Amino acid sequence: MHFSSAEVQQLLTWLAVTAALLYWARSWQRSRTPGLLAMVKALAALDAALVLGTDYGSPDWLFGIPTLPNYLVHALTLGAAYFLQLFVLYLAHPADTVPVKIRSRRRILVVAQLALGVLYLLGPVRGSLPGITASEGDHSFVVAYLAVFELYLGLAMFDVVWVGRHAKDLPRGYLRTGLRLLRWGGICGLAFVVHKALYSLAVSFGLNPPWAEMGNAGVSRALTTAGILLLMAGVTVPAIGPRNQLRRNHRDLEPLWQDLITYAPEAKFDAKPTRRADITDRIRQRLTEINDVLVGPLQPYLDPAVYQAALASAEHDAGHGEIPAPAVAQAVTIAAALTSTNPVVSDRRVPFPSADTADYRQESAWVAQVANAYARLTRIAPNHEEPHRRVIRPA
Repeated sequence: MHFSSAEVQQLLTWLAVTAALLYWARSWQRSRTPGLLAMVKALAALDAALVLGTDYGSPDWLFGIPTLPNYLVHALTLGAAYFLQLFVLYLAHPADTVPVKIRSRRRILVVAQLALGVLYLLGPVRGSLPGITASEGDHSFVVAYLAVFELYLGLAMFDVVWVGRHAKDLPRGYLRTGLRLLRWGGICGLAFVVHKALYSLAVSFGLNPPWAEMGNAGVSRALTTAGILLLMAGVTVPAIGPRNQLRRNHRDLEPLWQDLITYAPEAKFDAKPTRRADITDRIRQRLTEINDVLVGPLQPYLDPAVYQAALASAEHDAGHGEIPAPAVAQAVTIAAALTSTNPVVSDRRVPFPSADTADYRQESAWVAQVANAYARLTRIAPNHEEPHRRVIRPA
């Protein structure tokens, strides 16, 4: 079976969108936030538009109306653009401020969809036109129809580009990269709209540009493909990047977690999961088990004096390693506590895990540094003792 370059391009684009849709749908099932829901709706609309926009060999394959697939593709594209706007708003702004920003955008979408539907009935359907393209530009309703489509899509893409400018204000990381990719995808979308509008205008004045608008080598197809792929990369990087980091953190926690669970085996969750646990569930469980040991059975053996001495030593050696001094000090304190048999008499407590952590992602990153310092410490210690297995006496 032979596939043309255009068919391969279209297939790869559809696979990218479908893969992103499945991933985000699963993410939304785990955490049902409005931002995730907006992205699922945007991808679902775009995926359906790509399916309907496929050339199936017969122009009237859908209910015998040649232009119906074109209209549905345009309507779905406007819906996808709207939900992409919402997703970018949730990405760049606090969630509680977004609903107010949505109202005007929703009104514009409703007006555009109504205008598109009315103009479609008055133009392509009433005139029994074979397609809704610039070549039908002599029909006034087709010109108005294309103008509505291009104007709304251009406005939506400009909105994505405009909101994406906040990327420069974000710290380096996956979110900043994702917003920049989204912005470049929006720029490709804007270029598509401008090119399509100018092409339609040229045709309406009887001019024939020397390049194709659509088709295998069409400029619109190239801009559409580039825009979709950049947008898919932009919405995927902020999600997949942190999850990969969570997997690395989960592996890094292993040596510390193993020794703490050996010390206090009752802290380990025994319940078997009903399904394969997601990385977020696994990292949260591991953090909970670590913290349960630190604030529970091991707490009386965590010596603040050991922590302060280790912190001073680590700060003195700062610059010789990539692990922060407080993380090194915590690792030293834990290692000493695990081999100690005498509780510490002190009113002070060792700070765990860090005063700066705000959520489980930040906490996992911090505890992973503590675990790395602990693994390095126990690996190079010449006479390192194995952690005592705490004896649990019945009440």
